[in-house]
Amino acid sequence: MFDKRVIFLPVDERFCTRDYFLLLARAANIDVVTPPKVYLGAKKTPPDLRRLSKWLKETVLPGDYLVISVDMLVHGGLIPSRISLDTLDTLIERLGLLEELKKSDVKIYATTTITRTPFYNSSEEEPDYWQYFGLDMYDLSRLLARSFRGEMVHRSMIEKIGKIPSHFVTDYLVRRIRNRKLVSSVIELVDKGVIDFLNLVLDDNSKESISLAESEIHRAMVDSLKIGSRVSIHAGADEATLSLLARVLSESVGEIPTFEVHYASPEHKDFIPPYEGSPLYQGIQNHIEAAGGKVVDSAGEILLLANNPEVGLDSAQQLSAPTDLSAYDRFFREIEAADSIIKGIADVKYTNGADNYLVEELLKRSELNWLETNYSAWNTAGNTLGTVCAHSIVQLLGSKGLLKVDQSRIKELQAIFFLEHWAFQSNIRKRLLVEAEKRGSKLWTVIPVESWAEGFVRSELTPYIPPVRDALEMEFEIERLFFPWHRSFELGLSILQKDEPRGD
Repeated sequence: MFDKRVIFLPVDERFCTRDYFLLLARAANIDVVTPPKVYLGAKKTPPDLRRLSKWLKETVLPGDYLVISVDMLVHGGLIPSRISLDTLDTLIERLGLLEELKKSDVKIYATTTITRTPFYNSSEEEPDYWQYFGLDMYDLSRLLARSFRGEMVHRSMIEKIGKIPSHFVTDYLVRRIRNRKLVSSVIELVDKGVIDFLNLVLDDNSKESISLAESEIHRAMVDSLKIGSRVSIHAGADEATLSLLARVLSESVGEIPTFEVHYASPEHKDFIPPYEGSPLYQGIQNHIEAAGGKVVDSAGEILLLANNPEVGLDSAQQLSAPTDLSAYDRFFREIEAADSIIKGIADVKYTNGADNYLVEELLKRSELNWLETNYSAWNTAGNTLGTVCAHSIVQLLGSKGLLKVDQSRIKELQAIFFLEHWAFQSNIRKRLLVEAEKRGSKLWTVIPVESWAEGFVRSELTPYIPPVRDALEMEFEIERLFFPWHRSFELGLSILQKDEPRGD
């Protein structure tokens, strides 16, 4: 039985990066200690890192397990890691805190990110000049990636770079070099035994991205140091600490959970999902192994069922009803025939939300036991896969008596996933965007209409609650609903189960 404390430093203050972890840990009855939310900054505004460092020094005790985001530790969050002006020397100095904490005889499970290069003009999460030169910067990054691999570049691409003011190009290159050197320093800490396991994640990348090219450089370093068993390099970001939590629990109780992987469309398992640079089957294996499990051909304790894509579409682009049900029929036959202890359903058919038809059918299946089944479908394939793997491992360890799992909390987390990933992301968000624009809100932000938007979403969720209640056999109501970054892209919510006292 796991009886250690987990010290948790999330990548930022969002609901999906902080509260998902806390909810899953609470369901597993894990004693988690995490900084107050106000210590974590707010989107582009970094926290007081001296205060955060002081908190860690005063909080960590011998024997603790640390699940740490290096991006929060040294930059102050995921967005600050993309826009901060701190020098590499400053970042390395902050990173040194891990060596100091390691002296307290703790286990350190860390994650850090290879900086993304988005392919659109928006400064929502990037430096200001991305609003005007984002697409051009992406072309520049592809050119750099080709040069890394010794490939030829086209004259047209070189000419396009000339449109970007040179000082912005310099800024971009400085940031990328800084990130690459920082990641190398983090890998060195794995080699020195300071970090026990590292999740090195590629945030929003593609087959031609510089992120993928840089990951190959880091992988070569890992291979040369012979530390591959202690470093996982794969697509993802927001789910990375969930994978680490699962690995902490598996390793601490001496278990290596086995996963048997099945696909709704096995003929498309080598499709490369949007925002990723590797085939889906490879991503699934990476996430399973990062979470402490392994893939087996048959008789897996966990059946991971991937509702996988044939083409890359956003959830908003799905048809009102599928034209071909053969893949779904196969999917449900796999569920019914499975002998696995746990069934994890990774709905990665679309990005940024759920497959409506699949969820509606799942919620009708009275034979599904949601204490032994879980479902997720959020932004990228990596986000969803990491979540399903972690959730499945917690359920498995609970079924073996190695964790004292709170069944009502497991259902609570699943209810939140259904309401956020399916009801909100795939359905309500589209209507919210339309109605918010009528009231003067632009693009993703809800700042001018936030109070109205909260009420609108709460009302729109009403018809989605009964089927979730019935499927989970749990009475609940929505207690709190909010927009973590004051935009419509993501939702935070808490639910109150019947007879449960209200939160503060």
